[in-house]
Amino acid sequence: MTRLRALLVGATIAGSITLSLAAIAADRLLWPFAHYPMYSERFGPTTEITRAVGVTADGRELPLPRELEPRGLLLHFVARRAERRPDAPECLARIATAIWTEYERQRAKGGIDGPHLAGVRLYRDTLELASQPHVRTTALIAEGRAP
Repeated sequence: MTRLRALLVGATIAGSITLSLAAIAADRLLWPFAHYPMYSERFGPTTEITRAVGVTADGRELPLPRELEPRGLLLHFVARRAERRPDAPECLARIATAIWTEYERQRAKGGIDGPHLAGVRLYRDTLELASQPHVRTTALIAEGRAP
């Protein structure tokens, strides 16, 4: 191995280690995929997802249209972040109320074809993947209604 090549290999290794230690010391994520759910958490035998459903005046629950945001993983991450706040119950209720408000706004414009909703409920579904068949538990985490 030439002297230049040995120097480049050594500099690459030392630079990688230095950047990694600096990232750890600064509590920063430098890995470009760290924000994707597949890489951002360690998953065990259970997994969770947050979902929102519409509630009619007579108490029936209906799935919300796909056009409504946040939904899916984005809703899950928003709810998880809200749960870390000191005012978590109020924050989650504001999220549910905001989803309800957006639904009614789009319904009034004609962008959504659906019934009038009295509110929106947020549920946390926990799936135990290690069991056969998979066990699913559901917990109500927030409810939002007309302000």
